[in-house]
Amino acid sequence: MIDDHVRAEIDALNAATGLVLRVAPETATARRLRDHAGDLIGELGRAGTWTRLRRVREEADRLRAEALDYAHAVMLRGHPLGEDDGAARALARHLCERAGLPGDVEIIASSGPESFTRVADLIRLPPHADVWHLPVLAHELGHYVIHEARHVRVGDERPLRERAGTSPQNELIADCYATYAVGPAYPLSCICLRIDPQELDLAPETHPPWRVRVHTMAEMLRLMSRQHGTQQYGGAVESWIRPAWTELTGEDAIDPGRHTAPMPASAILRLLERHLPRARYDAGYGVDGAERVLNGQKNVRRSGISPAHVLNAAWRLRRDGRRSPEVNRRAMALLLEAA
Repeated sequence: MIDDHVRAEIDALNAATGLVLRVAPETATARRLRDHAGDLIGELGRAGTWTRLRRVREEADRLRAEALDYAHAVMLRGHPLGEDDGAARALARHLCERAGLPGDVEIIASSGPESFTRVADLIRLPPHADVWHLPVLAHELGHYVIHEARHVRVGDERPLRERAGTSPQNELIADCYATYAVGPAYPLSCICLRIDPQELDLAPETHPPWRVRVHTMAEMLRLMSRQHGTQQYGGAVESWIRPAWTELTGEDAIDPGRHTAPMPASAILRLLERHLPRARYDAGYGVDGAERVLNGQKNVRRSGISPAHVLNAAWRLRRDGRRSPEVNRRAMALLLEAA
């Protein structure tokens, strides 16, 4: 009887990867999914026992879901409904270009939480995420950057991946990359839209506690100010991030409490500065120009405005009490224009 179960799993894997190969036959992602499915089919054929079959089936289920999501993302890209994710794809392209990486990531709407899957390089986001939710894309993209960023001179070395030895380290590096790449908008998005104040000290196996994560983001911005001799980063902590944290938690200081970070912010910043210097967010003229556009001003110079500037301008307006559907509409349009 176990042979019948094995055959059913193999057929399901072949069906999912077959769909991918039909809709995206020339992509590296389709080939990776096919090759990984081939490995799993080999393991299924050698399962032999129900215990081993259960273990391989769990991985096969994840791969099948990833393959189907990727196929749906590719098909939706050519449909008018797929235009709703255009701003998110534009932001991802911009961040990949700044990191010197190919933009080989797909974005798909998901009913679950934001996530990144490695085989298909797939980012799952809530459907039609507005501009204030979009900074989390930088965190999920950070997982891609961790795997793909190469040493500045030695082509095969992956310096970030080598330091992300555990899941909490991986998550914290992704937090720091997002803060480095899109600036204060990322910690603000976390504090205002993602964190439950009753779960600040919750420490699952996969993630550091939120208290540690936000402290590390704030420390990153302060260190960036010291490194580059500008108050634009550390000043945002005092002007925007700490007040939001106090509003959420009732605490004056962003403190890690009794927890220890799996990596210090200073070590992560050194890695990012050495290997991804072009990825760093710089407010410059862009954030002020973007804010004027979002406020509806006409004849604003658009050159020099990047997608990261749009995110930060939108968060400035939100924290000033100027959040509106019209600001979101203008921001999503400007993201497409700025990419």
